[in-house]
Amino acid sequence: MEERETAGQEIDLQPLRRILEERYRPRDHQEAQELVVGACQEAQHLYGWVPPQAAQLIAEHLGVTINRVYGLLTFYADFRTESPGEHFLWLCHGAACYIAGSQKVVDALRTEYRLGEDGTTSDGLLTVQVFDGCLGACDLAPVAQLDHHEYIGQLDANRLRELVEEFRARRRVGGNDETLD
Repeated sequence: MEERETAGQEIDLQPLRRILEERYRPRDHQEAQELVVGACQEAQHLYGWVPPQAAQLIAEHLGVTINRVYGLLTFYADFRTESPGEHFLWLCHGAACYIAGSQKVVDALRTEYRLGEDGTTSDGLLTVQVFDGCLGACDLAPVAQLDHHEYIGQLDANRLRELVEEFRARRRVGGNDETLD
């Protein structure tokens, strides 16, 4: 498997710069401190993560230290400071999903797909985030949300394998489908 390349990626900061200019104009230092989280959320929404260049732009625009920005990025679990995979799987690990076997899916992910510390497979195909809350689809337990919009119910290690192989097949033929029909 190839290693993911995240350092030195070229990031277009213009969209973030426009958003910061339009929506994040602090009147004083305290307000600037309060706007950091929202600005980081904007960056993550745009890029799927908060690249170092975006963090630096946020710090400069708001007049706060880069340490302040990274302090918040590393404090809140929802922020990503590394590039996510091509697909994102949010795996429910709430009570109903846990009882229905979500831990077996987590174990399969860790052993079969060698997830890195950031939850991404070494080939950059899939990023997995285990969600200890509830995705609100308990009747489908164990359930996962794929690419932020599609729910996959009654997920087990075999269905997970099928999904990953489907992603890999699309990658080989150059497909870029948004959903898995």
